[in-house]
Amino acid sequence: MSIQVPRPIDPSLHPLVTGNYRIATPAIEELYELISRCLRYRIMGALIYGPSRIGKTRAIEYVRLLLARNHPKMTSYHAQCEHKPRHAEGPFFANLLEAVGDPEPNAGSNPAKRLRLSLRIREAAARSGSGTVLLFCDEA
Repeated sequence: MSIQVPRPIDPSLHPLVTGNYRIATPAIEELYELISRCLRYRIMGALIYGPSRIGKTRAIEYVRLLLARNHPKMTSYHAQCEHKPRHAEGPFFANLLEAVGDPEPNAGSNPAKRLRLSLRIREAAARSGSGTVLLFCDEA
């Protein structure tokens, strides 16, 4: 005699079945510890290098989730940077404005974009209450 216990969720929706899950690898844990040290000691920036296709973007996504859980008052942004054949301020600021949620990232002159970016970041820091904003610039 077998007693069937009803499942609260359809097994076909389980993350292992759908493939929609994240696991912290040792490298991701190291990245999180590095960012935690930078925050603790107020280090303004860090460069994380890795060869192409090893999971840096996924690591950033995972670390941002961890930061949101462990530091709910802190704001973080993830900018997908593009390689340009020549340096240009306009596309650079537009990319960062897009990352911080500006509705019109391409509008305005370069100084106007710079000012809007600064304003958006300061507003986010004030709104969150921590005064800290993290910006992950992910260059593929």
